[in-house]
Amino acid sequence: MKWYCKLIGHTYVYKSEQPKIRWYADKDMTELHMEAPEEGAPLRFLECVRCANRVENPTPEQVKLTGSNAR
Repeated sequence: MKWYCKLIGHTYVYKSEQPKIRWYADKDMTELHMEAPEEGAPLRFLECVRCANRVENPTPEQVKLTGSNAR
């Protein structure tokens, strides 16, 4: 863990191990969502940009606080 993550906290981004992901917008056209392929859902996780710390199976609250939404 880097000193920045210890001092300020992690900066998580939403990632997937599925190489080709289909995205679609919700009804309000405000957020993009991943569409699962026919063979199964992609493995999704949160990863810190600075120290590469991973959070497997994030909760919806953790996902809301990622990227530009983080405060």
